[in-house]
Amino acid sequence: MQCYFVHLMQADPKRVVTWLLLILVPVVAGIALAGILVYVSPGTLIQIIEKHFAATIGLPMAALAAAFLVIGLSHSGGPVRFEGLGFRFEGTSGEIILWIACFLAITAAIKLLWSAE
Repeated sequence: MQCYFVHLMQADPKRVVTWLLLILVPVVAGIALAGILVYVSPGTLIQIIEKHFAATIGLPMAALAAAFLVIGLSHSGGPVRFEGLGFRFEGTSGEIILWIACFLAITAAIKLLWSAE
């Protein structure tokens, strides 16, 4: 057990944080979802989802889709670089700007198409 922690301490900090996030975010989300399911009656939850589907389901899915796009691009093409309007972003800041742009584009598409029923 001690060898594992020594190896972990010598690892790349970015890799350690990535693995911690990959483990902790789903666990915290699962706990939050379980809490909602326990404390909110099923009828109320269904009404909220039916009334505000774009906000309760669409926006979280847009955030995940944007995250998958950014992660996929950064792993396939190396560090993300973004330059425009007099700004230059590289590395993590480029990924954040790209995530924001993707998220805003997806949410704008949801907003635009939602009323097209």
